[in-house]
Amino acid sequence: MLKIYRKTIRIDGSGAHPRLESPPQSKLYNLLSIPAMIAGAILGTVVFSAFFALLLIPVAIIGIRGWWLLRKLKNAQVDGQSLEAEYTVVSDPAKTSKSD
Repeated sequence: MLKIYRKTIRIDGSGAHPRLESPPQSKLYNLLSIPAMIAGAILGTVVFSAFFALLLIPVAIIGIRGWWLLRKLKNAQVDGQSLEAEYTVVSDPAKTSKSD
């Protein structure tokens, strides 16, 4: 917290030592300082939250899209592992070797 003090030096012509005096603080200043600190804290919280929301929303969107693409890729690999084929046996080498 920042406190500002105002000091005045009064120099007497009588040769006495100068002394420091602080002006009396007004009651209006004391009444407005607490609401001003509360408003500043609320405003700072809102600005800080908005900054992180603006930073994290694009990161979340990119993450969700990456997860979606990875899931589609994994599903495509599982489906691609099965193979269907039709074949015809032209000659059986086991039968030809027995007949000789």
